[in-house]
Amino acid sequence: MKTLSKTEAYESGRAAGKAARNHLKQEIKDGFQSARKSFPASANLDYADALVKLDRERIAHAPSLTRFPETKGLPDLLIAERKGFLDGSGGGPLELAFRYSWWFFQTRRLQTRYMSSSSSKCPKGECTAVFISNSKEGGPLFGRNWDEPNRPLPWFMGVPSQGPDHVQRLAWKGVSAGTLCDEEPTEIFPLNPFDILPDDCRKVEDVAAFLQRYADFWGPNNGIIVDDEDHAVAYEKLNCRMGVRYSEDGSAAVTACAVVIPEIKAFRDQIHRKSMELRGMDVEHSTDAHYWKGCEARYRRLLKLTAAASRNAATLQDMAAIVTDHAAPYPERICIAGQTCHPDLKSEDTEWTMTSRAMVLSGANRRVLYYRVEGNQACYENPPFLVLGKGVALKPEWLKGTRSDPSYSNPVSCMPEAAELNEDSMLKLYSDRVWRK
Repeated sequence: MKTLSKTEAYESGRAAGKAARNHLKQEIKDGFQSARKSFPASANLDYADALVKLDRERIAHAPSLTRFPETKGLPDLLIAERKGFLDGSGGGPLELAFRYSWWFFQTRRLQTRYMSSSSSKCPKGECTAVFISNSKEGGPLFGRNWDEPNRPLPWFMGVPSQGPDHVQRLAWKGVSAGTLCDEEPTEIFPLNPFDILPDDCRKVEDVAAFLQRYADFWGPNNGIIVDDEDHAVAYEKLNCRMGVRYSEDGSAAVTACAVVIPEIKAFRDQIHRKSMELRGMDVEHSTDAHYWKGCEARYRRLLKLTAAASRNAATLQDMAAIVTDHAAPYPERICIAGQTCHPDLKSEDTEWTMTSRAMVLSGANRRVLYYRVEGNQACYENPPFLVLGKGVALKPEWLKGTRSDPSYSNPVSCMPEAAELNEDSMLKLYSDRVWRK
């Protein structure tokens, strides 16, 4: 756990504020507009007033040091960071609240309170993450899909500038798992438990236990944690509940908006049904019912494919085959290409795997295969980009079928950029934050 001074916390907030300054007001406008469309029952709610009040309430609700001793000094650091963000952004209470409490407001207020017969679609997402330690590549494998509507990709979803750097990290990948009618937590102070992991909390079992103790403070999402010894655990996290799943072969895989851990699934199924009843939906045949069943079908197939690849000691091509899987009909397939879960849905509701990536995380063969949608061509219909890790010697057989293949119409270099991986290039590589060396 890195301990910051108040000055460092202030400067961190100030830098974030400067980075957000030119687009923050538009983000707020877009966020409010999207939420009102998704939650028509909140039509009379003053979002700005409610969000600012909630943010102030959260700051005043410091955790008990008896239950959460790792938070000692955290409120003072957060106040300094928030002051820095205000100074850097030039914003006021609303901009501050949006930065620190908008996600909490959506998942712990809108999704829990504002249901009606005219109300909203369930939170949707189809992203996928896979980890396999048993590999023929000399290092573990990671796979990641980013599933979104077919629209221009944000910068951090572009082609990675280099492959993994061989530095061992506590890797974390979260995929969507928001659920309507979920519980509201008792603990509401804004903190991310990954930021305060004790230095001696290194094994996945210890990390999982720590996150369970802080369950009120984070999520919801499904994800994978990998420790220094390449041991992995998959977790499924609702607002206040968390379940973990270990595999005998050390692999882990999760997909979005589905759960398989029995105690989590039992509760999640209960609140799904409640949310559909409150919205006047057919609990068996509505679009939401079809969507959730589809997510679970995809999850079962994902776990089956992952176990098979791990059992045989996987290659990078095996991981690529998992994340670009389209051998099964929708919704079971892992890689989605413009399908919808129900015939009543409009064309703008089609689902796409916008990017797929497979990578070797460590060793002499570190590299990435990166696939992306182009126009209306699915990921798997386009040759992948090959990107090597820094210092990795190219093997000619790696080029086959990639955009770096000399036979490709306009070959693309597979060599990594010279600079070390920084925060931006790490985000581009993993499409998510990766925690702590």
